[in-house]
Amino acid sequence: MSRERWDDALPLGRWLEAVASPQPLPAGGRVASVAGAFAAALVEKIGRIVLRSPSRAALHPTAEEVAARAAALRPILLAVGEADDRAYAAVMAARRAVGATGAPSMPLHDAELAAARLQADLIGHVVEVIALADRLAGRVGTALGADLATARYLAWAVAQGAHGNVEADLAHLAADPRAEAIRAEVMRALNLTIYVTGGSAHSQQQPESPQRKPDPGDAA
Repeated sequence: MSRERWDDALPLGRWLEAVASPQPLPAGGRVASVAGAFAAALVEKIGRIVLRSPSRAALHPTAEEVAARAAALRPILLAVGEADDRAYAAVMAARRAVGATGAPSMPLHDAELAAARLQADLIGHVVEVIALADRLAGRVGTALGADLATARYLAWAVAQGAHGNVEADLAHLAADPRAEAIRAEVMRALNLTIYVTGGSAHSQQQPESPQRKPDPGDAA
């Protein structure tokens, strides 16, 4: 794993190089959090544009609330990504400690629960981004509506990816009530996600989720 701290001050090109590298981290959890922050930023942008438009004065109170909350979510989403890097590093360390024995390990158990908890939090935050976009959708012009749709699709994709990570993290914890509580929370949040297709909103049926499988290099 790179010793450099991949934070929001790093140039985008370096971010992409870090993600493309063969190192285990940063990976999907961090990428998802950054994508969620971009979705929130787009929603915030539309709110601020509406606030500058005298002809949309009736929408200003809603736009102000939406922009303020979206702005607050951006750093929260980035912080979840940084925490996810630490959590998954802890999972990998616990897996190495278990080694080839496959013996039950409470440290690994706890590390996987902690990683799943963060991904569940990420889902909750991006579902809120979708809800914020919905408050302005249909009340702005075509161009701004397209940006809101981009934000909604992006947030929806983040939620789906995070769902896959939750299932992977909890794959061996079926008997733990804490794992079941996280799964139930995630499904409640996912049932709220909607996206725009052909100009209308649809509830999304959840596809089978990919799993966060340890890379062969994780144990190196």
